[in-house]
Amino acid sequence: MEKQNTYDVTSETGIAKVTMPADLLEVIELYYDGNSLTRIPLHEMVQYQKTGELGSPRFFCREQGNLKIHPMPSSGNLYLNYYAEQDPLTSDSATNMLTNIASDLLTYTALSYAADYFLDERGAIFDQKSGSFLAEIQEHANSSEQSGVNQVVRPTHYYED
Repeated sequence: MEKQNTYDVTSETGIAKVTMPADLLEVIELYYDGNSLTRIPLHEMVQYQKTGELGSPRFFCREQGNLKIHPMPSSGNLYLNYYAEQDPLTSDSATNMLTNIASDLLTYTALSYAADYFLDERGAIFDQKSGSFLAEIQEHANSSEQSGVNQVVRPTHYYED
């Protein structure tokens, strides 16, 4: 479910922003020139943008369908890593990432749904199986996120020298 977009940074009336992709569910990371930007609340971004500061962006926030960045860069590329919606299954032969890696989960979830509709007594068994497949996938994702260099203590504030 992870995707990446690359943007050429543009500015409108002194406010640097990019349009979020239509399939965005959640931002994973936003970075510019090899540096990860820190997400801040909109009310802080408004205060920062009043300064009109130019330079390498350090902060971002979401406002409606846009991601605002600050300070405003003169040029460069901004990279957005994000979780995306799955492609819709529009035909019997259509596939997406979920059908490719979690077909058992989809099958047992569909069986559970059908069991409710047809009043099949095996519904609880189907629920249990789909739950165990989901738990296995979630545990794999948790394990991937909690290993390696991602586990570090981050500072709460940055100070300029």
